[in-house]
Amino acid sequence: MKLFITKAFIMLILFTPLSHAQQCAPWQQWQTFKTHFMSDDGRIIDLGSEQNITTSEGQSYALFFALIANDKAAFDKVLNWTEEHLAEGDLSTRLPAWLWGVNNNVGNILDSNPASDSDLWIAYSLSQAAILWDDRRYRILAAVLAQRIMREETAYIKGLGLSLLPAPSGFEFDNERYKLNPSYSPLFIYQQFSKLYPHSPWQELQKSSANLILETSKQGVSPDWVMFDTNKGFYFDKKVTDLGSYNAIRVYLWASMMAEDAPYKKQLVTQFAPFIKTINERGYVPLNTYAQTGNSDKRGPVGFNAALLPLLATADNDNDAVTMSIQQKLMVDQSFSKSRYYDSVLNLFGSSTLDKRFLISADGTLQPNWSDECR
Repeated sequence: MKLFITKAFIMLILFTPLSHAQQCAPWQQWQTFKTHFMSDDGRIIDLGSEQNITTSEGQSYALFFALIANDKAAFDKVLNWTEEHLAEGDLSTRLPAWLWGVNNNVGNILDSNPASDSDLWIAYSLSQAAILWDDRRYRILAAVLAQRIMREETAYIKGLGLSLLPAPSGFEFDNERYKLNPSYSPLFIYQQFSKLYPHSPWQELQKSSANLILETSKQGVSPDWVMFDTNKGFYFDKKVTDLGSYNAIRVYLWASMMAEDAPYKKQLVTQFAPFIKTINERGYVPLNTYAQTGNSDKRGPVGFNAALLPLLATADNDNDAVTMSIQQKLMVDQSFSKSRYYDSVLNLFGSSTLDKRFLISADGTLQPNWSDECR
């Protein structure tokens, strides 16, 4: 039997904030994610991966989802597992390792190098949880992590300024060359940290990160990775191509989460207008884009569609039919939410942004859409 959904119905779904009852009710998509991807002790598992890996990325995103779901029990489980297994028992003394897995039924760290984007998300979620749940430990830990990120995962790059490195080691090369990732920098986190920690140069980091995103997406699409040479600027080569895919999809997502009056929001929406046009023409979000030409190919997975819905709604989009089609498919088929980690993460971010389950103010403050009565 065919499912017919009218345009009016879809638009109502897209732009109607959650009611009070919906705010206080459990967030069903988060409950599904916990059931299928989260262990009893708070580990987020990339199902089907070799060695059943856990990444600091997965742990950091789960902290954010637990916070906007008002799920403090899950938040603490995820935080405690992260601290015990990725940070040698103390997040205040070391940044978490990015990769953990199981070998011969024994779990251990597979790569101890931290990932700066995950560290940012952990620190941000802790800082906002400290405010929303009035927790002094979260506040102190967020401040310590923010300090460590600034000290261990940034570098002053001539011609670019203070910049976020993807990790403390492995991304600086001879002759003042650097490998950078535009998707590692949600600009609203820097904006919030510049408010919370005014004596650290977070505003400078935000400015250079915005420049990184805008300068590398002049054709309307972002690359996954880019090289920077202090003499010739941004460039691509055979190893670091202009391909944008599983990393770059987050650049558009983070932009859509920003307040309309946030710094750089209008510039980003304008910059990505060609990509929105491509999605409208094709009727889906492409898997691959190419930053030097703006070209794209192949069909992206369902998570890509979910991640772009908020930007489609934010932009001056002249093709509502595409937005409605994507939304309808997501409503009908949720099978990915039980087995595909990354698709599920992108869907949780995209759907909660679109549903206004939370807002992020211009200064980067998180405002979950649950009231005092729900606490």
